[in-house]
Amino acid sequence: MTDRAHPIVAIGFDFDHTLGLDHGLEATAFAELAADLGKPISLADAPWSSIVPALLARFRGGELSVEDAVALFTRELGDDGDPVDRAQQWREHCYALVPKHVTPVDGARAVLDALRAAGVPIAILTNGWSPLQEKKIAQALGDFPEPILISEVLGVSKPDAAAFAKLVDALRVPSHAIAYVGDNPKTDVAGAQGAGLTGVWFDWEGISYPTDTPPAQIVIHALADVSALVPGRAAETENLVS
Repeated sequence: MTDRAHPIVAIGFDFDHTLGLDHGLEATAFAELAADLGKPISLADAPWSSIVPALLARFRGGELSVEDAVALFTRELGDDGDPVDRAQQWREHCYALVPKHVTPVDGARAVLDALRAAGVPIAILTNGWSPLQEKKIAQALGDFPEPILISEVLGVSKPDAAAFAKLVDALRVPSHAIAYVGDNPKTDVAGAQGAGLTGVWFDWEGISYPTDTPPAQIVIHALADVSALVPGRAAETENLVS
């Protein structure tokens, strides 16, 4: 149940694995870059099955820039080309893969339409880089006129409280009146709660909640349940727990 002393009036969303799926787009772009360079790889085979996910995790966590991640990848390939040129090649592969790789999560467009119809302020706060994230959002969700906040542009990544402060500014309501919906317990839920927002864990992929992470204030199993968080919408369902 939500805290009635502080009703939720606005909703922030994560994007990847919350509103949209890219089905390994960035990893596939690495494989395509390797093929371009005459050094084909299989993402399913060692060492690439470990190298590529590790590079992407460091990149998504804000530890590496695009240029740094691609430079490390091409070094592993044994390629000595210009890292700036290689990074741009990788970006172009990412853009080209968007139409066939990116799909909405079940119920994403419907819940956004319902919130808009109810006059609920919404926004997306996502880790990633621009303009790939905008292209993915447009592919998955169509027109999204509300604020889209991307970590590369902000200069700060979730779970840093400063990233969530940017979301609060964009939604123009107090932090305690915002629910942030995401699939990642640490980056999304704990990050939001640490910044004074209500953390909503979208538990739909069968992962275990980490025992070293503060429990989510609210748990949902379908995006349709988001509407129940806002007073005046449908009654809260049994799987919204505190």
